[in-house]
Amino acid sequence: MPLHFSIPFCPVFGFNPGKSPPIPPAMRFFVFLTLCLCAVQARGQYEISLKLPRSNFMALEGITATVQITNRSGTTAVLGGPGRADWLSFEILSGAGNSLAQMDVDGSDLLQVPAGGTVQQKVVVTNAYAPADMGNYAIKARILDSKSGTHYESDRTRFSIIDNKPMWERSFGVPEGMKDAGAARRYALHIFRDFDSTSLYVRLIDDRTETRLNTYRLGPLSMIHDPQITLDSQNQLNVLFMAQAHVFAYAVVAPDGKLAKLAYYSDEKNGRPMMQQTDKGLIQIAGGEYFDPNKPEGNAKKVGGKPVSKRPPGL
Repeated sequence: MPLHFSIPFCPVFGFNPGKSPPIPPAMRFFVFLTLCLCAVQARGQYEISLKLPRSNFMALEGITATVQITNRSGTTAVLGGPGRADWLSFEILSGAGNSLAQMDVDGSDLLQVPAGGTVQQKVVVTNAYAPADMGNYAIKARILDSKSGTHYESDRTRFSIIDNKPMWERSFGVPEGMKDAGAARRYALHIFRDFDSTSLYVRLIDDRTETRLNTYRLGPLSMIHDPQITLDSQNQLNVLFMAQAHVFAYAVVAPDGKLAKLAYYSDEKNGRPMMQQTDKGLIQIAGGEYFDPNKPEGNAKKVGGKPVSKRPPGL
């Protein structure tokens, strides 16, 4: 049975009860224009951009996103604060656009953005959910305007998760006195080749369940010289690898997967640095010249290091 709707009489347009007259073209244009202006005004309150450091990542690698927010409302914007809802969140989506996870960032600290002002937030967006499967993904940021209760979103930023077989693996037991002492673990080193760079990654794996416990980047990698890799007497992973021309990185990874040390050496003086193991199983670096790329340039000569301006890219 067909449905009938009645429209009340309107003295302006002459609508009669029981009839459904067409909307005049001028009226349709007015409604369309009004809706467009409302949408532009809502989107124009804030300019939100989301950036990732690159477009390709290793599976389960921590990903840090940078969100930039510009206030275009014309008045001071108040975001978050004690007792208010979290104002910043992220949503990770599959390549097909399906929502996979959402992460809310603690917004208990009040943030005021003056009219025309811009703020930046850096957040590790994989703390709540880290993609483990290879494929294409997307992420977007969402902010909540505490005053109006309106949500605003950034455009989607796309990224890919890739994985590969390790170049080196070694099983070990967690030493006494540490958490999970006696548990079987495995170190794995991976070479990650991106569009314009090559990096060395370390991964800690539960040797019994094959669960990947930790994955992160050690630094840029040059394969002119093969990395030196060994375990010391404390079952720490020691890796000496070439980061770029004349620069070598020495990394020590603890049995819990955390980075215990990262130092840099140059081969421009005293030759190429090499790892040596003492009779007690300790590792030391012979040759090369130690330098700290984070030292201010003014102190470089005092400590015998290189100026920060010569810091290798990606370190």
